[in-house]
Amino acid sequence: MKVKKCFLCAIVILAVILMAYIILYSYIEEMNDGVPMQYIFENEDEEDIARRQISPEEEKQKIKEKIDDPIIIWWTGFTGERGRVKQCGKDQCFFTVNRHYRNHPKTKVFIFYGTDLKAHDLPIPREPHHEWGLLHEESPKNNYLFSHSDLVSLFNHTATFKRQSHYPITTQYLQSKSWLEKKDYMIPTKQKNDHLKELSPLIYTHSDCNVPSDRDNLVSLLQKHINVDSYGTCVHNKDLPPHLKDPIKGMFHKDFYKLNAKYKFTLALENGICDDYITEKIWRPLMLGSVPIIHGSPKIKELLPSNMSAIVVSDFNDIQSLANHIKFLNENDAEYEKYLHWKKTGITNPILLQILKEREWVVNDDESLFYSGINFIEGFECFVCKRVNENLRRARQQQPTLDYRASADHYGCPAPLKFDSDGRYVEENNHWSYEYSFNKYVANQSNITLKIMYQ
Repeated sequence: MKVKKCFLCAIVILAVILMAYIILYSYIEEMNDGVPMQYIFENEDEEDIARRQISPEEEKQKIKEKIDDPIIIWWTGFTGERGRVKQCGKDQCFFTVNRHYRNHPKTKVFIFYGTDLKAHDLPIPREPHHEWGLLHEESPKNNYLFSHSDLVSLFNHTATFKRQSHYPITTQYLQSKSWLEKKDYMIPTKQKNDHLKELSPLIYTHSDCNVPSDRDNLVSLLQKHINVDSYGTCVHNKDLPPHLKDPIKGMFHKDFYKLNAKYKFTLALENGICDDYITEKIWRPLMLGSVPIIHGSPKIKELLPSNMSAIVVSDFNDIQSLANHIKFLNENDAEYEKYLHWKKTGITNPILLQILKEREWVVNDDESLFYSGINFIEGFECFVCKRVNENLRRARQQQPTLDYRASADHYGCPAPLKFDSDGRYVEENNHWSYEYSFNKYVANQSNITLKIMYQ
């Protein structure tokens, strides 16, 4: 009966996704833009395909395996852990990526890494005692399924950049209070002014182009009013030194830091717009002493080191107003240096200070090869493990168990927009809105299908 139910559910989900894909494809044909988009039916590597192959014989063996602790399976195989018991304070859990344990009587939770989750590859049928966990620290553009409550509400434990999630990792790119406050790379304003003979006031360094936030268009609009040195492949007009051109290694090089520190302003533009999605694009210029011009989280002001440490694009009515403000600061050192005063006083934002004080995990610094504590992945694993064990204790003591459920604000992000000719972020972004809508449909149908299974 269970096998028949599982097979029927899988067929329904695949049919729904195929229908959505056909609808989306017709939209793309109408667009005729040739803009590449990500689909759920994408090329998977051999490891992904191999992990989905379940051997009935091996599954029978795993079901009989004696394991005393709750089993937590990384369904997406994110950690690569083949199977080990992990100590989490007074609690223990058995962690593995091996799907053959899925029907083991001790299996309690399936954890997904958001970017790798696919709607056609879920642990179904979902048993009443099976909980789902979500770790998704990446940009909304990586998987728009999570921008919709129908999918997010399927999870019991969440770790995302949203402060509302069960295990928030909002400051995942911020190493520490002392790192942000340090002045190792800071250059006096007078020296920055001297660099203006050869450099523009603004620096922009991105090689992930045509992203949902429409940041490249913002740069192009801004360049009509003020010079911008663009070192990446996006809106490129200036070359990096050869040893800094690698987009991964180069961005953490001391020479890259020194180059950025010469600029009075840094265009800190995220690839996706969502509350609390804050990356190194914001934290790095703050550390270096270059004033960031931010297009990103609508709630960014709640997490900046002080109430005057950055320029926020959404504060201006149009691109002309933004450019005028930048020019004014560039020509008036006293006003410009007000944005750097926090480097003397240190972080004064109580919200940011509290978050940094309370987080139990650490972010590896640029120069260290080893973590000085647990990272947020290990932290989330233990967070889930402790929750599971707490409910097991409650059940043994005949107490009510705690019900955990995610809501839309644990990840949900708005549909992408684009800048109009005046630099207002208000227009529908046709390049990405179809994918957003497609994933909304898939999330809705996946939710409905899973609910039908329980009827």
